[in-house]
Amino acid sequence: NIIFINTVLYIKQIQNLMSHGSKHESWPQKAPKYFLLATLIFSHAQGLSAPPLLRRIRSLIPQKLPLSLPWYEDGLDFSCTGCSKCCQVDGDVWLAPEETTSIVEFLGDDVSIDMFRKKYVKAEITPADGDRSESWLNLKRNDGACVFLDPSGKCGIYEARPVQCSTYPFWPSLLQDSDAWKEEAVLPDEVIIEEDSFERHWSSELGGCEGIGKIIDAVALVDKDSLGDVDLEKLYKEHREVEIVERKEIQAKRKQAKTHWDRFPVEDIKMSTWYL
Repeated sequence: NIIFINTVLYIKQIQNLMSHGSKHESWPQKAPKYFLLATLIFSHAQGLSAPPLLRRIRSLIPQKLPLSLPWYEDGLDFSCTGCSKCCQVDGDVWLAPEETTSIVEFLGDDVSIDMFRKKYVKAEITPADGDRSESWLNLKRNDGACVFLDPSGKCGIYEARPVQCSTYPFWPSLLQDSDAWKEEAVLPDEVIIEEDSFERHWSSELGGCEGIGKIIDAVALVDKDSLGDVDLEKLYKEHREVEIVERKEIQAKRKQAKTHWDRFPVEDIKMSTWYL
């Protein structure tokens, strides 16, 4: 408790320093790291439970300062609705070498790597040594959708789907802050949006996810008369089943997506047409 109280006072000092011009701008950015390290060492020496104590301390550090807790510390409302719209967004899906191997194995003995390239791949990035087993492959699209999306709207390689797919919507670009996350949320197509509303529906150009939790409130507040034959109570009940995804799972998927993206060998593509 003494450590915690002192930490409160310490954070207040940091906030005061940050509000007093450029003279102290660099110090508050670095100070939390050294303070938390000292706290960890002291906690260990005193036999205290360091992780819970550090999380309490980190909760006091203002957002965007080093070692502050993520804005999604309490988890995020998300549950996949199975709409398959994320498989129909304008954009590319790039496979890392090991992902290609996994998918080819999943498709079975009838599909060789050469057949896979011919049938499903539209572009290939081969390393300088010419080893095609280490190539990154760009999947074809079929009528605006992923080549593996079947007519019923299901993924034909779901069990072996790429990291890009399995980590969505927990990409670094969408977890920068709460605004980026909210902007990715869209309303179901059957919900009519008023002209002056900031809400939107999914589009192939802008993408978006119906499974992000803010749709619960939007569906609950929508004007019943605007829904036509849609059963509002049923719709609301369905979307109330949105699950809370815990911080650990969010961070694990974010890290997986970032590692995958960082490995991609062509910077121009990463900065223009493909980002996670």
